[in-house]
Amino acid sequence: MSVKVKICGLTSVEDAAYVSESGADMAGMVVFFPKSRRNVTIEQAVSIMGGLSENIKKCAVTVSPTVSQIKMINDAGFDYIQVHGKLDDDAYEAAELPVLKAFNVTDIDELEKYRRAEKVCGYVFDAAEYGSGKSFDWALLDDIERDGKLFILAGGLDPDNVLDAVKRVRPDAVDVSSGVENNDGKGKNRNKISDFVKNARKV
Repeated sequence: MSVKVKICGLTSVEDAAYVSESGADMAGMVVFFPKSRRNVTIEQAVSIMGGLSENIKKCAVTVSPTVSQIKMINDAGFDYIQVHGKLDDDAYEAAELPVLKAFNVTDIDELEKYRRAEKVCGYVFDAAEYGSGKSFDWALLDDIERDGKLFILAGGLDPDNVLDAVKRVRPDAVDVSSGVENNDGKGKNRNKISDFVKNARKV
């Protein structure tokens, strides 16, 4: 079975159209994180999701979300909540959607406490700085036990290195944002998205 592909950081309906035609499996929108240039409002996210084909799973990408933010995500039409940073107990309890817990190279040792969390359906392994477009040493993932939850590789992936990444790490899915953006960093690039999806599935 080929690896699943998640295109993250969509900021427009145009981005959604590119993702839909590429045959990607998942799409992510950054919400409640104004530090990111890809941050969109919940209303904008709903509009973007309206431009995605029905078979694409929709993911809200957050950083240390509050209970009220989780509740707004629950009601917006997403399929998943992806959490970077802290996931407080009350925010976890408020989540009505499956949770993808993101880790970077500095907090990967916290993985064990989420293995038995029923709502956590997968892990996203990212670089030290989320959204930086930088990769990390994939060997750090070699000793992580696969437990049936989604094993998603992110961080510095692009159309040129994604095939090597899939062969090396054997993830369930790959996640890209900056690696498929236009050179000026504004919006996604149609050809890069297409190439990324094709190359990821060459294995």
